[in-house]
Amino acid sequence: MQYVLLIHAAESRFATMTQEAVGAVMQAYGDFTRDLMATGRAGDCAALEATHTATTVRVREGRRAVQDGPFAETREQLGGYYTLRAETEEEALAWAAKIPDARGGSIEVRPVIGMPAVGAAASPMGVPAGESRKQYILLIYESAAAREGRSESDRQATFGRYLALSAELRASGQMIAGDPLDGVAKARTVSLRGGERVVRDGPFAETREQLGGYYRVWARDLDEAIALAARIPAAETGTIEVRPVADTSAYA
Repeated sequence: MQYVLLIHAAESRFATMTQEAVGAVMQAYGDFTRDLMATGRAGDCAALEATHTATTVRVREGRRAVQDGPFAETREQLGGYYTLRAETEEEALAWAAKIPDARGGSIEVRPVIGMPAVGAAASPMGVPAGESRKQYILLIYESAAAREGRSESDRQATFGRYLALSAELRASGQMIAGDPLDGVAKARTVSLRGGERVVRDGPFAETREQLGGYYRVWARDLDEAIALAARIPAAETGTIEVRPVADTSAYA
Protein backbone atom coordinates (compact mmCIF):
# COMPACT_ATOMS: atom_id res chain seq x y z
CA MET A 1 0.00 0.00 0.00
CA GLN A 2 1.20 3.52 -0.71
CA TYR A 3 1.00 6.20 1.98
CA VAL A 4 1.76 9.91 2.02
CA LEU A 5 3.22 11.43 5.20
CA LEU A 6 2.19 15.09 5.41
CA ILE A 7 4.38 17.21 7.69
CA HIS A 8 2.57 19.91 9.70
CA ALA A 9 4.70 22.16 11.92
CA ALA A 10 4.80 25.78 13.07
CA GLU A 11 6.94 27.86 10.70
CA SER A 12 7.39 30.44 13.46
CA ARG A 13 9.72 28.13 15.37
CA PHE A 14 12.57 28.95 13.00
CA ALA A 15 12.44 32.64 13.95
CA THR A 16 13.71 31.84 17.45
CA MET A 17 16.21 29.11 16.51
CA THR A 18 19.94 29.62 16.12
CA GLN A 19 21.66 28.77 12.85
CA GLU A 20 23.17 25.75 14.59
CA ALA A 21 19.73 24.54 15.68
CA VAL A 22 18.30 25.00 12.18
CA GLY A 23 21.27 23.08 10.78
CA ALA A 24 20.63 20.27 13.26
CA VAL A 25 16.99 20.02 12.13
CA MET A 26 18.01 19.88 8.48
CA GLN A 27 20.66 17.27 9.29
CA ALA A 28 18.00 15.18 11.06
CA TYR A 29 15.82 15.39 7.94
CA GLY A 30 18.77 14.38 5.79
CA ASP A 31 19.40 11.34 7.99
CA PHE A 32 15.72 10.36 7.95
CA THR A 33 15.51 10.74 4.16
CA ARG A 34 18.60 8.56 3.62
CA ASP A 35 17.21 5.89 5.96
CA LEU A 36 13.88 5.87 4.13
CA MET A 37 15.49 5.84 0.68
CA ALA A 38 17.68 2.91 1.74
CA THR A 39 14.57 0.74 2.19
CA GLY A 40 13.80 1.01 -1.53
CA ARG A 41 10.19 1.88 -0.66
CA ALA A 42 10.40 5.66 -0.84
CA GLY A 43 8.52 7.58 -3.49
CA ASP A 44 8.23 11.29 -4.14
CA CYS A 45 9.16 13.74 -1.37
CA ALA A 46 9.60 17.49 -1.09
CA ALA A 47 10.04 20.36 1.34
CA LEU A 48 7.80 23.36 0.66
CA GLU A 49 8.61 27.06 0.79
CA ALA A 50 7.02 29.09 3.61
CA THR A 51 3.30 29.79 3.48
CA HIS A 52 3.81 33.49 2.69
CA THR A 53 4.80 32.27 -0.82
CA ALA A 54 1.51 30.39 -1.21
CA THR A 55 -1.26 31.33 -3.63
CA THR A 56 -4.81 29.91 -3.60
CA VAL A 57 -6.74 29.40 -6.82
CA ARG A 58 -10.46 28.84 -7.34
CA VAL A 59 -12.61 28.72 -10.48
CA ARG A 60 -16.26 29.64 -10.10
CA GLU A 61 -18.66 29.85 -13.07
CA GLY A 62 -15.67 29.89 -15.41
CA ARG A 63 -13.94 32.82 -13.69
CA ARG A 64 -10.60 32.37 -11.97
CA ALA A 65 -10.05 33.90 -8.50
CA VAL A 66 -6.48 34.15 -7.16
CA GLN A 67 -5.64 35.07 -3.58
CA ASP A 68 -2.29 35.42 -1.81
CA GLY A 69 -1.71 33.13 1.13
CA PRO A 70 -2.28 29.45 1.96
CA PHE A 71 -5.58 27.60 1.84
CA ALA A 72 -6.06 27.55 5.62
CA GLU A 73 -4.56 29.69 8.37
CA THR A 74 -3.74 27.34 11.25
CA ARG A 75 -1.24 27.19 14.09
CA GLU A 76 0.80 24.62 12.19
CA GLN A 77 1.43 24.69 8.44
CA LEU A 78 2.06 22.02 5.82
CA GLY A 79 5.81 22.08 5.31
CA GLY A 80 6.51 19.01 3.19
CA TYR A 81 5.71 15.37 2.59
CA TYR A 82 7.05 11.89 1.90
CA THR A 83 5.38 9.06 -0.01
CA LEU A 84 6.32 5.45 0.64
CA ARG A 85 5.20 1.87 0.19
CA ALA A 86 4.40 0.03 3.41
CA GLU A 87 3.16 -3.49 4.08
CA THR A 88 0.86 -2.29 6.85
CA GLU A 89 -0.53 0.94 8.28
CA GLU A 90 1.57 0.32 11.40
CA GLU A 91 4.73 0.39 9.30
CA ALA A 92 3.68 3.74 7.81
CA LEU A 93 2.92 5.11 11.31
CA ALA A 94 6.33 3.95 12.54
CA TRP A 95 8.07 5.90 9.75
CA ALA A 96 5.91 8.93 10.45
CA ALA A 97 7.03 8.91 14.10
CA LYS A 98 10.67 9.08 12.93
CA ILE A 99 10.17 12.34 11.01
CA PRO A 100 11.93 15.13 12.96
CA ASP A 101 8.87 17.40 13.10
CA ALA A 102 6.80 14.67 14.77
CA ARG A 103 8.44 15.89 17.99
CA GLY A 104 6.98 19.37 17.85
CA GLY A 105 4.42 19.18 15.05
CA SER A 106 2.12 16.54 13.58
CA ILE A 107 2.45 14.04 10.73
CA GLU A 108 -0.73 13.17 8.84
CA VAL A 109 -0.65 9.67 7.34
CA ARG A 110 -2.97 9.11 4.39
CA PRO A 111 -3.31 6.14 2.00
CA VAL A 112 -2.68 6.98 -1.65
CA ILE A 113 -5.15 5.84 -4.30
CA GLY A 114 -3.38 4.18 -7.21
CA MET A 115 -3.73 6.00 -10.54
CA PRO A 116 -3.23 4.38 -13.97
CA ALA A 117 0.17 5.22 -15.45
CA VAL A 118 -0.15 7.67 -18.34
CA GLY A 119 3.10 8.09 -20.26
CA ALA A 120 6.56 8.45 -18.76
CA ALA A 121 7.08 10.58 -15.67
CA ALA A 122 9.52 13.45 -15.73
CA SER A 123 12.59 13.15 -13.53
CA PRO A 124 12.16 14.86 -10.14
CA MET A 125 15.87 15.60 -9.96
CA GLY A 126 17.17 18.91 -11.27
CA VAL A 127 15.95 21.51 -13.74
CA PRO A 128 15.79 20.30 -17.37
CA ALA A 129 18.93 21.26 -19.29
CA GLY A 130 18.81 24.67 -20.91
CA GLU A 131 15.65 25.76 -19.13
CA SER A 132 14.88 27.99 -16.17
CA ARG A 133 11.96 26.38 -14.40
CA LYS A 134 10.94 25.98 -10.78
CA GLN A 135 9.09 23.23 -9.02
CA TYR A 136 5.63 23.92 -7.59
CA ILE A 137 3.21 21.72 -5.70
CA LEU A 138 -0.49 22.12 -6.43
CA LEU A 139 -2.44 20.99 -3.34
CA ILE A 140 -6.04 20.00 -4.03
CA TYR A 141 -8.61 20.85 -1.32
CA GLU A 142 -12.21 19.82 -1.77
CA SER A 143 -15.19 18.89 0.38
CA ALA A 144 -15.37 15.13 0.87
CA ALA A 145 -19.13 15.42 1.27
CA ALA A 146 -19.41 17.16 -2.10
CA ARG A 147 -17.38 14.42 -3.79
CA GLU A 148 -19.47 11.66 -2.24
CA GLY A 149 -22.68 13.40 -3.28
CA ARG A 150 -21.91 13.21 -6.99
CA SER A 151 -23.55 10.74 -9.31
CA GLU A 152 -21.50 7.86 -10.65
CA SER A 153 -21.50 9.36 -14.16
CA ASP A 154 -20.25 12.70 -12.77
CA ARG A 155 -17.49 10.95 -10.81
CA GLN A 156 -16.39 9.05 -13.92
CA ALA A 157 -16.39 12.24 -16.00
CA THR A 158 -14.30 14.08 -13.38
CA PHE A 159 -11.88 11.15 -13.17
CA GLY A 160 -11.52 11.28 -16.94
CA ARG A 161 -10.65 14.98 -16.77
CA TYR A 162 -7.95 14.23 -14.20
CA LEU A 163 -6.50 11.50 -16.42
CA ALA A 164 -6.48 13.85 -19.41
CA LEU A 165 -4.76 16.62 -17.44
CA SER A 166 -2.17 14.19 -16.07
CA ALA A 167 -1.47 12.83 -19.55
CA GLU A 168 -0.97 16.34 -20.92
CA LEU A 169 1.35 17.35 -18.07
CA ARG A 170 3.44 14.20 -18.51
CA ALA A 171 3.63 14.68 -22.27
CA SER A 172 4.87 18.25 -21.79
CA GLY A 173 7.50 17.12 -19.28
CA GLN A 174 5.99 19.36 -16.59
CA MET A 175 4.62 16.67 -14.29
CA ILE A 176 6.99 15.31 -11.64
CA ALA A 177 4.49 13.47 -9.44
CA GLY A 178 0.85 13.47 -8.47
CA ASP A 179 -1.59 11.31 -6.57
CA PRO A 180 -5.13 11.38 -5.22
CA LEU A 181 -5.40 10.60 -1.51
CA ASP A 182 -7.86 8.22 0.10
CA GLY A 183 -10.67 9.64 2.21
CA VAL A 184 -10.08 11.45 5.50
CA ALA A 185 -11.80 8.60 7.35
CA LYS A 186 -8.61 6.59 6.77
CA ALA A 187 -6.29 9.38 7.92
CA ARG A 188 -4.15 9.02 11.05
CA THR A 189 -2.22 11.82 12.76
CA VAL A 190 1.08 10.96 14.46
CA SER A 191 3.09 13.03 16.94
CA LEU A 192 5.77 12.41 19.54
CA ARG A 193 5.17 13.90 22.98
CA GLY A 194 7.63 13.22 25.78
CA GLY A 195 9.19 10.49 23.68
CA GLU A 196 5.88 8.63 23.40
CA ARG A 197 4.13 8.12 20.09
CA VAL A 198 0.58 9.48 19.97
CA VAL A 199 -1.73 8.34 17.15
CA ARG A 200 -5.23 9.70 16.65
CA ASP A 201 -7.84 8.95 14.03
CA GLY A 202 -8.61 11.61 11.47
CA PRO A 203 -6.70 14.24 9.51
CA PHE A 204 -4.47 16.94 10.99
CA ALA A 205 -7.14 19.65 10.84
CA GLU A 206 -10.90 19.33 10.60
CA THR A 207 -11.96 21.90 8.01
CA ARG A 208 -14.79 22.29 5.52
CA GLU A 209 -12.45 21.19 2.71
CA GLN A 210 -9.81 18.49 3.01
CA LEU A 211 -6.59 17.77 1.17
CA GLY A 212 -7.55 15.30 -1.53
CA GLY A 213 -4.42 15.03 -3.66
CA TYR A 214 -1.59 16.93 -5.29
CA TYR A 215 0.43 17.55 -8.44
CA ARG A 216 4.11 18.40 -8.34
CA VAL A 217 5.07 20.21 -11.55
CA TRP A 218 7.68 22.26 -13.36
CA ALA A 219 6.60 25.79 -14.26
CA ARG A 220 8.46 28.80 -15.68
CA ASP A 221 6.99 31.06 -13.01
CA LEU A 222 4.12 31.44 -10.55
CA ASP A 223 1.75 32.66 -13.29
CA GLU A 224 2.20 29.43 -15.21
CA ALA A 225 1.76 27.38 -12.03
CA ILE A 226 -1.48 29.28 -11.28
CA ALA A 227 -2.71 28.62 -14.83
CA LEU A 228 -2.09 24.89 -14.34
CA ALA A 229 -3.85 24.96 -10.97
CA ALA A 230 -6.94 26.54 -12.53
CA ARG A 231 -7.22 23.57 -14.91
CA ILE A 232 -7.52 21.03 -12.08
CA PRO A 233 -11.15 19.89 -11.91
CA ALA A 234 -11.40 20.48 -8.15
CA ALA A 235 -10.65 24.19 -8.69
CA GLU A 236 -14.28 24.51 -9.81
CA THR A 237 -15.70 23.24 -6.52
CA GLY A 238 -12.81 23.41 -4.04
CA THR A 239 -9.48 25.20 -3.70
CA ILE A 240 -6.00 24.64 -5.14
CA GLU A 241 -3.05 25.88 -3.07
CA VAL A 242 0.08 26.63 -5.12
CA ARG A 243 3.36 26.41 -3.19
CA PRO A 244 6.96 26.59 -4.46
CA VAL A 245 9.04 23.52 -3.60
CA ALA A 246 12.08 24.38 -1.49
CA ASP A 247 15.59 23.64 -2.75
CA THR A 248 17.10 21.30 -0.18
CA SER A 249 20.05 20.17 -2.30
CA ALA A 250 22.49 21.87 0.09
CA TYR A 251 21.40 19.44 2.82
CA ALA A 252 21.30 16.32 0.65
